[in-house]
Amino acid sequence: MTAPRLLWIGTYTPDSDPEAAGSGIHRAWLDPETGALSGGEAASGASGPSFLAAHPRGGLLYAVGECEQGTVSGFAVAERDGVPELSGIGGVPTGGASPCHVLVHPEGRHVITANYADGRVSVHPLADSGAPREAAAVLQHTGHGPNPARQEGPHAHSVAIAPGGRHILVADLGADELRCHTFDASAPEPVGPLSVAARLAPGTGPRHLAVHPSGYIYVAGELDSRVHVLAWDAASAQAVPVAEAAASGHDGPNHPGEIALSPDGTRVYVSNRGADTIAAFEVTAGGAGLRRIAETPCGGAWPRHFALAEGHIVVAAQKSAQLSSLRLDADGIPADTGHRLTVSDPACVLPA
Repeated sequence: MTAPRLLWIGTYTPDSDPEAAGSGIHRAWLDPETGALSGGEAASGASGPSFLAAHPRGGLLYAVGECEQGTVSGFAVAERDGVPELSGIGGVPTGGASPCHVLVHPEGRHVITANYADGRVSVHPLADSGAPREAAAVLQHTGHGPNPARQEGPHAHSVAIAPGGRHILVADLGADELRCHTFDASAPEPVGPLSVAARLAPGTGPRHLAVHPSGYIYVAGELDSRVHVLAWDAASAQAVPVAEAAASGHDGPNHPGEIALSPDGTRVYVSNRGADTIAAFEVTAGGAGLRRIAETPCGGAWPRHFALAEGHIVVAAQKSAQLSSLRLDADGIPADTGHRLTVSDPACVLPA
């Protein structure tokens, strides 16, 4: 019998922006054999921990505080009487508003946050304890798009490591751009000057990215409901659009949320808010193309985020206040297991 897989769940809380009913960072367990979900209780109080990330060496967790005055906080993971617990090790301001994404750099020396409301990106060195320090850089941008309700200014929605590992990419939903900075974790000032790696079609609304080992980048367009394929050129630090595909076959309004690559690089998965589905795409042409091969109801409303774990996709259905699990078959096609777990206003799923 395979042991249950621990999942950390980020939520919106009464003091976050937006306000909601979560209690902080929750914990849950996934049964790898059945897809059953259990637990769901709060492991640590926190204000608006809507996105979580783990340190590569283990034992440390980071959460944004998605509030008007944004923060990023660190937590140490330990067990008490066999139950995983979180204890805060410190938090600092991000220098921006409503941080919605946090990335731990692969070298483990910095955390980087995307602040949605004002488009700023903050870079925080980590202390020896793993606690985030005051920002070494707060990166501001300008720009806007054609959607007056969503693109009146820059809105940094996520940060990713570009192919090759020498740059960070920022998906700016408000400006329809992938912003780019060189990044050297060993340097006293790790962040290089701003460039624009890609300008996407007006109204795309780039949200989250997935990076293929072959060097292609997949961008979820929150506003145009499409998945965009870009080819990365390391010499110029440019990403050139080469293909795109509809994120869903749904006829009504739809806003893609998370996008993720299967461990073997043959499938891309996208959550669709509106359609309330998980779409599966076959990676074609060595990474340069995508073909939608399935679209499966996710088991809840408004799948803001999901994670791949133990042959399953675990979905944070924000408006249903629940998690759901989908089993992946041998072809990478998801099917609903029927298992649900109540968690108030889930926004992120992070397998431990």
